[in-house]
Amino acid sequence: MNSIKINTKKTDEDLFMQSKWWGNPDMPVNFEVPDDLTFICQIRCDEIAEFDEENMLPHKGMLYFFAAIDYYFGNYDSYCPTDFYWNNEDVKVFYVEDIDNQTFEQVVFVDDDDKPVAIKEMKMTFSKADMMCDGNKMLGEPYNREWEDWDEPFNGWTELLQIDSDDYEECSLNFIDWGMLHVLINYKDLKNKDFTKVTSCICST
Repeated sequence: MNSIKINTKKTDEDLFMQSKWWGNPDMPVNFEVPDDLTFICQIRCDEIAEFDEENMLPHKGMLYFFAAIDYYFGNYDSYCPTDFYWNNEDVKVFYVEDIDNQTFEQVVFVDDDDKPVAIKEMKMTFSKADMMCDGNKMLGEPYNREWEDWDEPFNGWTELLQIDSDDYEECSLNFIDWGMLHVLINYKDLKNKDFTKVTSCICST
């Protein structure tokens, strides 16, 4: 299995309804958005289809990723998951299959003073990569896992998204000594396009 490398770059382009890293999500009107989690990215599935050689991912619609990672941006008063495998309140993935026949709006997250809190959005592009490549990616095998498989009850689960530590203009994202956050999903759930039971964990060497 190959992985799908996620490449990001700064842009002044309007990324509404496009694949984007950080920023604010473009969601269906009245969609229930988790305001206690950090928005990571939205991915147009038609942009990753050509790199999904084993046909594991949806090839139309939009995927959205949220997780409780504010602490790892240096906001140490924020909630931080303590279990190695995160529960489903700490990481959420949403899939919207129909993005052509409904109305979408950008959901802007603000602080207590009504100031936008999102990191500036970045344009995402995709490319085929080795199964165990580093950086941000989808599918494949985790870059920095030091054992063969995930522990029970998650053994055999698929890596859906790998999020690497990085420096940004506004801040740094540091997953425990520059590790990575891995979003995992049961293979059968992935084939059924059921993203309601994902988990996450941090691996760091």
